[in-house]
Amino acid sequence: MKNFKLFWICLSSLLLLTLGLQACQSNNGPKPIKYGTDQCAYCKMTVSDARFGTQLQTKKGRVYNFDDVQCMIAFVKESKVKKDEVSAFYLPDYSSQKLMPAEKMFYLKSEELKSPMRGNIAAFSNAADLEKTKETVGGTTLTWDDLWK
Repeated sequence: MKNFKLFWICLSSLLLLTLGLQACQSNNGPKPIKYGTDQCAYCKMTVSDARFGTQLQTKKGRVYNFDDVQCMIAFVKESKVKKDEVSAFYLPDYSSQKLMPAEKMFYLKSEELKSPMRGNIAAFSNAADLEKTKETVGGTTLTWDDLWK
């Protein structure tokens, strides 16, 4: 009986330790956005276009989805979540629609892009894809820091 209690105490402790460590894990990359279902955390519109849907993750593990990069930036600027509480910003590569870290992306602003909130900014994982799109739609090349101005 004594060994049985000791076994359960050890098992319970191990389970609690495992759960605690999982809760403390840092950002493990972007979470899938459910296009057509998820709502923008800022404007409450449905996130519907995979070329423009963005994501912010906090250091505590909370995930916020947005229908446009402009909504995500406004959300932070209005201190819904402070910038120093954010662990990662993700934007989709305009070509592949794969969410990637915002700081590593290249940005193009063009009225021809027609994003949901009319920010008309697309992100690209490489400069060559940006230039190819720019030849078609025109526009201005921006940096991540430019978007915050």
